[in-house]
Amino acid sequence: MRSLFPVLESSVYLNTAYVGPMSNELYNYRKKIDKQFLNNGDKFKIDSLEKISVYKKTISSFINSKKENTFFTVNFSTGFRYILDLIPSGASILTIKNDYDSLLSALNERDFKIDYIKISPDFENEIEKQLKKKSYLVLALSVVQFLSGIKVDFEKLNEIKKNNPNLIIIGDTTQFVGSDIFDFNNSPFDVVIGSGYKWLLAGFGNAYVSVSDDFIDKINSSTGLIYDKVYSGHINYLGAASLNFSIKFLQENDFKTLIQKKKKLSLLLRDELNNLGLISPIVKKRKSHSGIFNIPGNKNLYKKLMKNGIRCALRGDGVRVSVHFYNNNSDIKKLIKVLKN
Repeated sequence: MRSLFPVLESSVYLNTAYVGPMSNELYNYRKKIDKQFLNNGDKFKIDSLEKISVYKKTISSFINSKKENTFFTVNFSTGFRYILDLIPSGASILTIKNDYDSLLSALNERDFKIDYIKISPDFENEIEKQLKKKSYLVLALSVVQFLSGIKVDFEKLNEIKKNNPNLIIIGDTTQFVGSDIFDFNNSPFDVVIGSGYKWLLAGFGNAYVSVSDDFIDKINSSTGLIYDKVYSGHINYLGAASLNFSIKFLQENDFKTLIQKKKKLSLLLRDELNNLGLISPIVKKRKSHSGIFNIPGNKNLYKKLMKNGIRCALRGDGVRVSVHFYNNNSDIKKLIKVLKN
């Protein structure tokens, strides 16, 4: 599996949370798609329109959403703004302080009344407390926080949804889908939007939007109106085809087994970092976590890791590392060795 990703041969790649590496298979497939455009011109677009329906079936089956309620777009930021355009002006929105920049900026671009919950060991309880104090139309948050890797507790979020049935919950799943199993129809979310270039390993220019029937009813809209909005311009066929290809790649390689391996690596990395006193107090107090960790440090630590061939990213007050199924114990050992030195 590692041999499929050339970048793994030249580095310890702990930067999937920034961008997932491209496989040789996807690279060759994208060249094949572009060659079809080169040789067929307008016929390529005509044929691609028919394929979009097939691609929608792939992503909807992968996350268990309704095919007719699932749409392609170019990235999370665009898809999220499509959805926010459907939310009434002046609506009260609850979100997370220091959540993904584009999520917060999209909310602030509009005439919403926004309140923020600070990330804490029990921030889901803080959300519930705030919902008792004030009425909100929307709760918008990332399923996995991009700075810290803190993952929302689905069990607690289900309780919040049960106690607040009129609340619309919108999730950014960019740092989640592809890193774990997700069942949209049995989740507390009304809307999910996610880019495919990180954990889905689908390259740039693709994302998905999935909405529930309940959401459509609450905003008094229809799938047809959402379709017209999302597909008002030309579709990025190469991006959509790449997302379809990458999801099928994950499925054909036993995605559940890949995720089991990734979770074992995440637990190992968490234990090793904890032994060095490098796990934040908030993460320590939570029962589950993602494969993303923020190591306390500055540019000097970042440069040190990069000099030793460890791909990572400066984020917040530290250096962010992340593991996926193509990483191995050796990658973690090398990281820990450099950190110890």
